[in-house]
Amino acid sequence: MTPEEFSRALERKANEVKNYAINRFPSVAGNIALRFINGNFRAGGFQGQSFDRWKKSNKKRGSTLVDSGALRADNHYTTQPAQVTLKNNRPYARLHNEGFKGTVTVKAHTRNKYSKRKVGTGRFTRNGNERMQTVTYKSGESTVRAHRRKMNIPKRQFMPTNDRDSVVLNRAIERQVTRDIKQILQ
Repeated sequence: MTPEEFSRALERKANEVKNYAINRFPSVAGNIALRFINGNFRAGGFQGQSFDRWKKSNKKRGSTLVDSGALRADNHYTTQPAQVTLKNNRPYARLHNEGFKGTVTVKAHTRNKYSKRKVGTGRFTRNGNERMQTVTYKSGESTVRAHRRKMNIPKRQFMPTNDRDSVVLNRAIERQVTRDIKQILQ
């Protein structure tokens, strides 16, 4: 290989690394970050310097921070040249990620009242008794006036922030970048 050929090959590899850093790296890092966030939901805590388990909620079903799955599903990222930004557009995502203690105003609204009743199904048992089914129905509603209430939402971080990033996430991204750059330079 002549010095000119070596110079051209070196320049070509440098352009490939630059292209990787500007175009491919943001989406690679974004996918790793989304897997990291989903891992935090599965583990029930945040993997930062150490593992911080979330305080348990008083819910009867589902796991902490997961009721419908909307908070977990709304995590996404946007890319710009050589940059990735993690986002969650749920209005309560930031409150859960950073915690909140303060007073909020509750708007006036109506609250429904529900009752249960046994209704015949039209089918009968062997003894001749009609089978019954419990049906829930709206039995009334009441209006709630606007008021203020104190809230204390404990911090249950699931997404890294500028103030508190994750060593685990940074190492995972470094490992992948090292693998990709080694593959480019071969």
